[in-house]
Amino acid sequence: MNGRNISATIFRGVLIAALPGILCSQSHAISTPDPDVLISANSDFAFNLLKQLATEQPGTNIFISPYSASTALQMVGTGAAGTTSTEMQQMLGTIDMPPLALYEANKEIGDMINAANTNFVLTTANAVWYLRGFPIFPDFLEGNEKYFGARVEGLDFEAPTAADVINAWASEATQGKIDQIVKSPLDPDLRVLLANAVYFRGKWQYQFDTNATTNLDFYLAGGGTESIPMMQQSTNFGYCESKGYQAVSLPYQGSNLAMYVFLPAPGSSLPELLGSMNGQWWQHTVNGAFTVRSGTVVLPKFNLDYSVTLNDTLEALGMKTAFTRFADFSKISSVPLYISAVKQQAIVEVNEEGTVAAAVTTVSVSSSAVSEYSPFEMIINHPFLFMIEDQQTGTILFMGAVFNP
Repeated sequence: MNGRNISATIFRGVLIAALPGILCSQSHAISTPDPDVLISANSDFAFNLLKQLATEQPGTNIFISPYSASTALQMVGTGAAGTTSTEMQQMLGTIDMPPLALYEANKEIGDMINAANTNFVLTTANAVWYLRGFPIFPDFLEGNEKYFGARVEGLDFEAPTAADVINAWASEATQGKIDQIVKSPLDPDLRVLLANAVYFRGKWQYQFDTNATTNLDFYLAGGGTESIPMMQQSTNFGYCESKGYQAVSLPYQGSNLAMYVFLPAPGSSLPELLGSMNGQWWQHTVNGAFTVRSGTVVLPKFNLDYSVTLNDTLEALGMKTAFTRFADFSKISSVPLYISAVKQQAIVEVNEEGTVAAAVTTVSVSSSAVSEYSPFEMIINHPFLFMIEDQQTGTILFMGAVFNP
């Protein structure tokens, strides 16, 4: 096993702990500058998102696909304008990219992720469902089809089968790992639902021996221990060590994907380590610092199933207006719209053979053309007026005044 390729030098994105930064697998092949700019922006967003979630949910297991989240937000961002668009692109780190260059960069990265590979399975899929009959601009739908390869479909959101259609797409896109992203009945104010799905299945380039797996103590952050199954392997690894951490690169078959595991040094902690990380640190300091070293890795087997609503997290990162009635999605429809929910579901399974990971991000766009006043009460218990109108012609056919019904 000597002479193992260090895949750390291949990637341009983010891979921390389990499998964040899943888009990085083939970014080395990008030769034009715009995808490079987007990859850098996605790296920054990945760290920012993980940091914010860790701040909001201290001590909680977190597993996300920042690529899925950023892609879904870029999809809905094609319909944003004004302050809404500015805040979204600032948060995503793409404010300086011309819109067309941004869309083309998303397309190029998406095409590369979905390129056929015999060593592992890595796919991404996008979809846009809109309320059938809703006045949605064709340019918005066509742009998502062209640049994101999105499935576009009009649905009757009130129909009991609408949720089934959406969930069936998610199940197919994630090989059955995530089979419910919406529940019936759907929100009556929902007008557009955008979704991104990412699925990965890969075997370790050097698999762990199941006979070497044994229960060992895992030391919990709050004190105490828990006995859990630990995999073990001694060979040559891509390894990096600094004052605050140890890090190892575990490549998957084909050497185009790897898991990077960061272990805080004694006297440090996971929050402290995460606080020192960002996209620039990853891309320009750490990613090329791995060298081949002989050593032993002891890694827990683990399964994570994580769901999160990202509204508050994204607001804290600067995307504020999109969630309010002042949102400007005038490139989607002439009807006032806002984002009512950004949600992500993600799973990861890590064992001796390899890794399976999947994530689905949904962005719900709802109508804001409703009264902002409190619900009213109308008790018709005294004389009243009424009329009957032919609404096609505007002709009042009948009128009446009722004093005593």
